[in-house]
Amino acid sequence: MALRIYEQGANVAEGILLSTDRCIIRKALLSDARFIIQLLNQNSFIDNIGDKNVFDIPSANEYIQKSFLTPYQSGLTAPYIVCLHTGEPIGVAGFYQRPYLKAPDLGYAFIDRFTGQGFALESCRSLMDFAKTALLLPAVNAITDLSNAGSQKLLIKLGFTGVGFLQVDPNNKPVKLFTHDLAD
Repeated sequence: MALRIYEQGANVAEGILLSTDRCIIRKALLSDARFIIQLLNQNSFIDNIGDKNVFDIPSANEYIQKSFLTPYQSGLTAPYIVCLHTGEPIGVAGFYQRPYLKAPDLGYAFIDRFTGQGFALESCRSLMDFAKTALLLPAVNAITDLSNAGSQKLLIKLGFTGVGFLQVDPNNKPVKLFTHDLAD
């Protein structure tokens, strides 16, 4: 897999962070609102991640601001939009700062018609390389719903190890916790 990290020039101005064989990973924009509405309202997203109550452009813009733009502006690790090289957005992937985890959390979600084709593995693998070489993160965590076997399998392919369970919300069932040590 070819990985290119963009550090300067026009691509940074366009928000492109990484490019892989089939994907571009870029910063989110408010113009991604319709895509975010589509992604967040899939049954697979609601079942595995949760209902974010994003149903219209104003709530999508608020979600983009809070989940993407604020972390970018604060210099924090953040999630990104995953696109085909044509520019079509197909998913989100990146790092979330969870108050209950010591290390950033790798998270991802893709439009259903693009799952099972290796896009999540390809984009997350490039993000993990980026986390190690550019962000210099010592470790990354990940959490999954207990029943999300596909996501757990992907994390293991990325080199994560299951380390137990975590009760994030007392009103919901526990999640499975994974970690990946990036230090050599």
